[in-house]
Amino acid sequence: MKKLAFFLSFFPLISTASDYSCEQEFNWLKKTFENNDAGFQYALSQKGEKNYLEHNKASLKAIKNADDISDCHQRLQQWLLFFREGHIGLSLNVKKENNAFVHKFNKTEFQQHLNNKTKEDIEGIWLLPSYTVGLKKEGSDYNGYVIESTNSKWQPGQLKLILNEENDGTYKATYYMADHSIRHVDSVGFIDQNHLSLGNNWLTLSRQNPKEESKAEVLQYVQLMESKTPLVQQLSKETALLRIPSFSYTDKKHIDTVIRDNLETILSTENLIIDIRGNGGGSDISYEEILPIIYTNPIRNVGVEFLSTPLNNSRMLKFIDDENFSDDDKKWAKEGYKTLQQRLGQFVNLDAQSVSVKKLENVNPLPKKVGILIDESNGSTAEQFLLAAKQSYKVKLLGAPTRGVLDISNMHQVDSPSKNLTLHYSLSKSLRVPEMTIDGKGIQPDFYLDSSIPAYQWVSYTRGMLEEM
Repeated sequence: MKKLAFFLSFFPLISTASDYSCEQEFNWLKKTFENNDAGFQYALSQKGEKNYLEHNKASLKAIKNADDISDCHQRLQQWLLFFREGHIGLSLNVKKENNAFVHKFNKTEFQQHLNNKTKEDIEGIWLLPSYTVGLKKEGSDYNGYVIESTNSKWQPGQLKLILNEENDGTYKATYYMADHSIRHVDSVGFIDQNHLSLGNNWLTLSRQNPKEESKAEVLQYVQLMESKTPLVQQLSKETALLRIPSFSYTDKKHIDTVIRDNLETILSTENLIIDIRGNGGGSDISYEEILPIIYTNPIRNVGVEFLSTPLNNSRMLKFIDDENFSDDDKKWAKEGYKTLQQRLGQFVNLDAQSVSVKKLENVNPLPKKVGILIDESNGSTAEQFLLAAKQSYKVKLLGAPTRGVLDISNMHQVDSPSKNLTLHYSLSKSLRVPEMTIDGKGIQPDFYLDSSIPAYQWVSYTRGMLEEM
């Protein structure tokens, strides 16, 4: 299968608001998605046409009550969630800054308040990338005010995040992104008294000047999760660790470099831990240099088929004109476009065979045992990597089931006629469907690490297991 990028994150273009009709936006969205998304018919077969018609009826009623384009956008997103969770999305292109108001927050007074407390709790001064934030309890919420920022769009006193305590004692968060847009975070985890985790390994807050130091393995965990680039650590004489935060196409060069620079260490160490927690995907080519390290036998990969429509096939034309693509890639795109155009309305396998087999000449004697740490944030290309990696006799997966967003992939995007919205949808369906589906189930670990083993102990737990096996 040709290696193409799988994307999970969307960065909308920004425009100014214009006249709109939410019902017209819905009609465009519905028609475009039904005619072009590779997973539409499969979702319909799974959920039933009757349920879909009822969903459309309820959605249209809700849409007619939309107050503005922002409200319309939220309701249209709910319509999309009927089909699947991953490789799908709707961006709002209307520029709207939220919560830019500067509050009266006095750092000196707040620090004095903290000094008078006998016990540290959530209130405190916390560090996160580009920001220093004061988390202050006000009513039942903890409001995080900016104290310092390296982002010129943020000023001291602006509200960066809000922690809301739920009835069951857990927390949710409202986080304001770099452009002041809102991100709702459904889970806030307490790694220890000095570290908060927003989402599943999405963002970590570290307490400034804690009264009690954190354990070494907590600091190691925070370092691994905060790292934006791959790294290698020698944990012991018997075990090394390779951390891969992302398989983004732009990270391939970093992955290749860190492997090349540490290959001698990796290939002379008995055990290897590969930590991909929080890795949401990227491009298949980004993990190519990892496979020879863990390889034991031919790796079978089931391909995909592309839904051929004029809109979908136009992506191939963009590839042909893209200076970032090699001559071979452009040739593939040109031939693929011709094939797709000849079979409009059909699913087309652009490869000669449905299954490819990757055979390598050498099996490295070391590492003998490989443990890959996985979690519910792993999706798309991260899951494709796991399907390949787990075919090695050396490899065991440890952690929690992955996200399950792989069957429908290869994303494309198109603007609505009003330019207010951008639909992100998928062009291809795996030939594994329906016999071996990943979506909605995820890839299961060989060793499930339950909640009694804190996330910061996963590395030490895996190291101990590998060294005792």
